[in-house]
Amino acid sequence: QAARLYRQAFPLVDVSVLSDEEILTHKGVALMELVQKHIRCRDMQEWLLQLVELLNAGYNTTEQRNVVLRYILLNGHTPDLSQFVHQLIEQSPEHETMLMTIAEQLEQKGLERGIKQGIEQGIEQGIEQGIEQGIVQGREEGRAEGKLETARALLRHGVSLDIIVTSTGLSRDKIEMLKH
Repeated sequence: QAARLYRQAFPLVDVSVLSDEEILTHKGVALMELVQKHIRCRDMQEWLLQLVELLNAGYNTTEQRNVVLRYILLNGHTPDLSQFVHQLIEQSPEHETMLMTIAEQLEQKGLERGIKQGIEQGIEQGIEQGIEQGIVQGREEGRAEGKLETARALLRHGVSLDIIVTSTGLSRDKIEMLKH
């Protein structure tokens, strides 16, 4: 039976060429068709009335409406998503709980994504600062070791303590310790 179903040609519907009025007559699939037609438009506000009409018509199950609303909120475009959701709730109050739950989930997901991004940036900055501090500290230690080596070499060649202090910037006590 599946082979027979998939071997024969089936009609493909281009919803972009259908008028919204015609789509509204398609009852059970009208909601999905309307969303597919308009999901990429610049502002979802433009088709809010048709969306509300289909949501309130009762052609779709709660799960279908939930999936469509989640899809719209994730993929649709509008200058003010909060205003869009509030208008949707205002015109379709029975969907308020569902819309607020979806909005809260999306907000939580956005918050988690922001926290994760902040942590990653913090780690990156910490690594960069650690590397920079390590380089600075390594240079300082290298300079200090170089001064000590220079002082030892000068001591071996019998150079006076005053000249070694002036040349290396080391204290007399430090140079005295190198003698032993």
